[in-house]
Amino acid sequence: MFNWWKKRFLPQTGANQVEEPQAAANRIDALANRLAREGKAANIEGELEALDVAELSSPELESWHHLRGIAAFRRGDRQLAKARFAEAHTKFPSSAMIAFSLGQEYEYIGDTAAMFGLFDRYRFPALPASHALAESRYAYLWGDIYRAVSYVEPVLEMHFTLGVADDMFLYMRGMPFFGQTWAYLAAFYELRRDLSALETITERAASGLKDYDVSTQRRFLESLRTGDYSQYTATPNYGTGSERARAAVILAQRCTTLGSANSLLDAVQFPTSDFPWLSDIILLARCESAHRLDPAVEPALIDNFFARQALLFEPDHAVNFRLLAYQEYLKQLYQSRRRLQPEPRGFDDSRRP
Repeated sequence: MFNWWKKRFLPQTGANQVEEPQAAANRIDALANRLAREGKAANIEGELEALDVAELSSPELESWHHLRGIAAFRRGDRQLAKARFAEAHTKFPSSAMIAFSLGQEYEYIGDTAAMFGLFDRYRFPALPASHALAESRYAYLWGDIYRAVSYVEPVLEMHFTLGVADDMFLYMRGMPFFGQTWAYLAAFYELRRDLSALETITERAASGLKDYDVSTQRRFLESLRTGDYSQYTATPNYGTGSERARAAVILAQRCTTLGSANSLLDAVQFPTSDFPWLSDIILLARCESAHRLDPAVEPALIDNFFARQALLFEPDHAVNFRLLAYQEYLKQLYQSRRRLQPEPRGFDDSRRP
């Protein structure tokens, strides 16, 4: 579950705009915020049960129902979480946040028809942009790339409506950085083999986003077109942790023995200040190398990876680190662990580096 309380997309009020009257404070959201600040989030369920719901306003009652479902989710009772979210959705059918939470529970049991039924009706901007990306990630996991694109497109359009790609400007408005939105779409368009659409988006960003340099996207797009990623492997021992990891992954995919691939991956060192998930990128690359070069050792590596990244890597990371093709194989395993299983979708990996 992505939040204990609601996030809103809040554009700044212009000088000539009239501000809406402030709504009464939501005591349930305030309670959740306080417990989170105090490190007592696990106490939320008991606190909620102790309240007299007859005294709650409609927005507070909506939050009460939603948070009870989240509490069950956080302690691992997915069946109860689903039941609570379903009850909440019945009582508050206009709540996009509750619908999203219920959709996640349908995804957990592999009921993609019910999940997509909710996600199709509740999208950004009714949901925060982060949740729209989550919807697209679930669609990606179940092989519905057209839906995945459709969930991100309203976020992309908001980027262009705002016209500013400054990171702090976007962060303050609950928006992802433009590079992340672009990379999500890069993954989906690579899977759709439609790089012309990605090129159009890139050039639109060059002209439509103030002071935004698209050279990084243009370079990566050129590699996607040609299949040549040598520009990212020239200095594997320098640069940021992400740059070193990507270089090692690409070089390992060229190796013909598992030992040589693992040696390259073993050599990657990350500062303690770097992203912790980069070590999982290296683990995923080990899985990919074993898949090609020694399948007997792959299952144990996969189990380790799933224990650390239960939803696989987000599409933007998978495409940036050139592990998108291998995750297509893992997606079939992911789907098989759910109760309802769609037909697996294949992916032509002939353009892998």
